Amino acid sequence: MTGTTKTGWPWRLGTSSYILPDDIIPNVRYLADKVDDVELVLFESREASNLPSASVVDELSRIARDSDLTYTVHFPLDVFPGSADEAERLKALDMFERIVDLTRNLEPFGYVLHLTPERYGACPSDDVPRWLDSLDRTLETLLVSGVVEPKSLCAETLSYPFEIVLPIVRKYDLSVTLDIGHVWLMDYDAPVACETLLDRTKICHLHGVSSPASAGGKDHLGLGVTDRGALEAFLTAFADRIETDGKTRVLTLEVFSLEHLENSLSILQQCRGILR
Repeated sequence: MTGTTKTGWPWRLGTSSYILPDDIIPNVRYLADKVDDVELVLFESREASNLPSASVVDELSRIARDSDLTYTVHFPLDVFPGSADEAERLKALDMFERIVDLTRNLEPFGYVLHLTPERYGACPSDDVPRWLDSLDRTLETLLVSGVVEPKSLCAETLSYPFEIVLPIVRKYDLSVTLDIGHVWLMDYDAPVACETLLDRTKICHLHGVSSPASAGGKDHLGLGVTDRGALEAFLTAFADRIETDGKTRVLTLEVFSLEHLENSLSILQQCRGILR
């Protein structure tokens, strides 16, 4: 099974904007002929920010036009749309709106949204109903404002079981970022996650996972450390869903070094035959 993208996959193959130890523009220039999509990983703190200026957005747009490239935009990680602290919740809302406004001219394929837990693990909060209510209010305000279309927001699978937030995702008709690496890391049921979420999934994140978190495992590694059977089962399910419904999707190799990207591309190439 082959696609019409320049990389020859049935999906748009992407990776992160932090493959080289450099800024966004040098990374995108380097990646432009190697992938179909670049995930722009954005952050802002008191110490540093990489939120793009108008001139950076113009250059990103030019590269995209010249290279048949699309962008996915990853909202910053350190915002808390479900926070009980109203100031923190409104800070997250403001950040979402600012980044959508800053990147609008890039016509992003999707925005990767963390419905950020208040603690790591299977339970996202000490008060899950209150946390869900705060998430609900943030999403309602964001979408009522009209700054972004619901299906452009792609809620990512994180450390907690995604079924906790799935009712909210359905309520607002959001898309999903299925991070299969996170599913493996937490030792959740990957086939069930694919069956449940791929229909709504617009973006997938794929990266190497050395072992489950309960065994001290790490993620966002090259694919060479990942169980080959699990990898091939996921790729087959992903390709089959694309063939069935014909929807364009992005598969992002969410790694952050050239070594891990090259390893992942090599392993992915070895798996190409299973899709034919």
